[in-house]
Amino acid sequence: MVLLYSVSLHAGGNSVNKLIVVGAGGCGRDVMHWASDCAAAGAPWQPYGFIDDNPNAFQGLKQSLPLLGSIGDWCPKEEQRFVVAIADPASRRRVVASLTARGAIFSGLVHPTARVVSTATLGEGVILSPYVVVSDNAKVGDFVFVNLHSALGHDSITEEYCTICSFCDITGGVKLEQGVYVGSRVTITPQTIIGEEAFLCAGSVVLQRVLPRSKVLGNPAKPFAM
Repeated sequence: MVLLYSVSLHAGGNSVNKLIVVGAGGCGRDVMHWASDCAAAGAPWQPYGFIDDNPNAFQGLKQSLPLLGSIGDWCPKEEQRFVVAIADPASRRRVVASLTARGAIFSGLVHPTARVVSTATLGEGVILSPYVVVSDNAKVGDFVFVNLHSALGHDSITEEYCTICSFCDITGGVKLEQGVYVGSRVTITPQTIIGEEAFLCAGSVVLQRVLPRSKVLGNPAKPFAM
């Protein structure tokens, strides 16, 4: 089990880290609220602000924390921790690689209402939103994002950089290979394998294997071209 939160220790005592949410779109703004809930529940960092390459990300919107600068120009500091809240798996992978090269330290974020059983394992930088359930012996890879009210069933494997949107049912023994995008209210039946970088459209019911980099839609889900 990867340690989700870490405390920065400096000469002269402990200091609370500053959490920066990477991505100031709708996903990032939601995650900042979840981060505030985590801080109130005892996480050893405090939300500090956002970085995003769009300088107008907050135009016309209410926001209590600032846009600190761009992702591309940001120089990570020792007391900063980063959570990457970008819904698109490929974009999230690129941003993680870029920040890693500059020495960024990433934090996982598990909302206080999420339920992760003791036999489950979580990778680095995982985000679990409110009311997510991760069941017995489920494995969640690095930098996976799981949105509201989704469930990862027993013995399921969710590989790196997957996105699982709200109200999804990833049932027992399902395997999501790297970079899969699962739209809202998708159901995947037990033991099904979803190939890497596949795209499952919202509301689909997936009954059989999905090939890598394919797109499926419907009940039962069938391939289609966008």
